[in-house]
Amino acid sequence: MISLDRASLRYGPILGLSPTTFELPDGGGITGLLGPNGAGKSSLLQLLSGLLPPSGGEVKVFGEAPFRNPAVLARLGLVPEGDRLPSGLRADRWLHMMGELSGLSGDGLKVAVSRALDTVGMADRAHLTFARMSKGMRQRIRLAQALLHGPQLLILDEPFNGLDPEARLTLMALLRDLAAKGARVLVSSHILGEIAQLTDRILLLFRGRLLAEGTVTEIRQLLDRHPVELRLTGEAQVLARWAVEQPELAALRMEDGAVVISVSSPRDILPRLQKAAAEGGIPLRALDPLDLNLDAVFQYLTKDHA
Repeated sequence: MISLDRASLRYGPILGLSPTTFELPDGGGITGLLGPNGAGKSSLLQLLSGLLPPSGGEVKVFGEAPFRNPAVLARLGLVPEGDRLPSGLRADRWLHMMGELSGLSGDGLKVAVSRALDTVGMADRAHLTFARMSKGMRQRIRLAQALLHGPQLLILDEPFNGLDPEARLTLMALLRDLAAKGARVLVSSHILGEIAQLTDRILLLFRGRLLAEGTVTEIRQLLDRHPVELRLTGEAQVLARWAVEQPELAALRMEDGAVVISVSSPRDILPRLQKAAAEGGIPLRALDPLDLNLDAVFQYLTKDHA
């Protein structure tokens, strides 16, 4: 569905996106685009949504270059960053206007507007003007607009900015439902927790470079120079004696009723640990990985590439 081959984007002398290569397959699902402000997320999304041509390399969406290509643009929906809706206009009238710009008309347009409003849960409030709507309500209307023409690819740039916790959870549930029904959703964020709640399939950007892609676990396994931390809960002294005999041990510290070990190869030590616990060789009550999470992975990657 998406293919980049050393695609880059320059704004005059400023390099917004370094040569980047990756692919996303056909089919539904949510892919998170993660990075701090200024990482190049919006630059990448502008290339994918056909708003700008690449300065170098090649960008293909549905097998074609998206820039000024109606055949591609008709199959994707975009929710850009920022809220610039006409405050005095009713939401349903705005959706009809945007549907007409998308090529819809007549009964087809009415059905599309009604279906999109039902999908985002705004059918009973679409008569309100944007000035009377909360940030979360406006965001759902913007999503409805992107869904009017039934896109196969949905691109959202920082869609959770400014939303309260309840509105964020509602939007996340909507995106999961759309993905489950076959849409490919690409959503950007600079907040780790948002992406972690939506999906574990991520693209990590930093300073205009794509650092890594895959699941959190897959990416963490590539970071061999950073030992994995595991907390073993049980009789700490016995667990510590077992741990120091393991060749993968890189560091160890004692806690109250537990021992935290840093290991260089968790794939090797974990089966051995499981076997020892199952056979009663060690008094292990719980095993908790401490840094197999998105926050730790992001910190390791950005530290390595700072």
